[in-house]
Amino acid sequence: MTHPVQYYSPWFRYIAANRKDVDLRVIYATVPTPKQQGVGFDTSFEWDISPLEGYHSEVLRAARESDYLHSDKPFGLHVPEIGTAIRRSRPDAVVIPGWYSVTLIEALTTCKLFGLPCVYRGDTPMPRTAAGVRNTLWAAKTRLMLALYASYLTVGKRNRQYLNHFGVRDAAIHFAPNCVDNDLFKASAEFAQTSPGRNSVRERLGIPADSFAVLFVGKLDENKRPWDVIAAVANLGEKATAVIVGSGPSAERCRAEVQRTGAHAVFAGFVNQSGLGEIYGACDACVLPSKSETWGLVVNESLASGTPCVVSQGVGCAPDLIIQEKTGDVFTTGDVRGLATALSRIRDAKSKGHDFKEECQRVVSGYSLEVATEGLVAAVRSVAR
Repeated sequence: MTHPVQYYSPWFRYIAANRKDVDLRVIYATVPTPKQQGVGFDTSFEWDISPLEGYHSEVLRAARESDYLHSDKPFGLHVPEIGTAIRRSRPDAVVIPGWYSVTLIEALTTCKLFGLPCVYRGDTPMPRTAAGVRNTLWAAKTRLMLALYASYLTVGKRNRQYLNHFGVRDAAIHFAPNCVDNDLFKASAEFAQTSPGRNSVRERLGIPADSFAVLFVGKLDENKRPWDVIAAVANLGEKATAVIVGSGPSAERCRAEVQRTGAHAVFAGFVNQSGLGEIYGACDACVLPSKSETWGLVVNESLASGTPCVVSQGVGCAPDLIIQEKTGDVFTTGDVRGLATALSRIRDAKSKGHDFKEECQRVVSGYSLEVATEGLVAAVRSVAR
């Protein structure tokens, strides 16, 4: 991997602790500085749950000021030493999450040169069809790069469609879903789901005790459209509150939306991993209104906490995790009225005594660290030397 990712680390810890038949060795090109970690959040930070603890890992070099770790710049991080490190680890198989960085392409090239079977894991959904030379070239490149792998992990339905579209046979695909530590979020939310705990968390955040609290968690940016949550809450009436957790370049636009609509909103700012569960538990619904999300792991977090989630059609996990009247709802991206209607249905159901918690946690239990590990082991065993 190019660098530690907070969503992968719990999976690695689970494998190290529970699968003695797997010798897991994670190779990271680098570890970002707090400033680099905070790109897109408009703040520097370090994760309060270390992404390096609990499993065997190797970091190839310290971060440099010029490093850029996000996928929109393929040449933002170049660590050619990754090839030597892979060979030194003498693996039976190598999991490489795509080719969005030249460093990962170095890893793929090394594996092909030395006959090491590669396992793909990405979450790219089936793309919208588009004509033109640029799309044709992208499709040809995608087909070529996928052919470098010997086996494939799929995170969900839209990602499986993507793999099938580019010629990957179902027999070579193994289900290893995008997941979070469900037990951790369930346990973290339990205090806030008691009457004293709910009142305590809400009082700290500034949420009225009797308000229907609608949560947004993530970067405040153009893609995630957090202002749609504020506008929808304004349509719900006085006893509704938008709870905005996160930071980013669109923070002022969100505050301007509060002024424009008169919605009641609280801004919690950036909240680190260990503090999220109780916020999910204290709110009534979570919303992910993004233009585009390959998956949307905040949905996993919300459901694991027992809180239903409303997502836009652009969110990749929608066909996997969202079941109307059971785990949440889906609305057309940018349709504030449609979002407000979906939230109203959840509010009405809750007012009649319906508890979404059990069904949310049941559905997300199929997207767990254990299930992901079974898929990984099956894929590796199918190709291992």
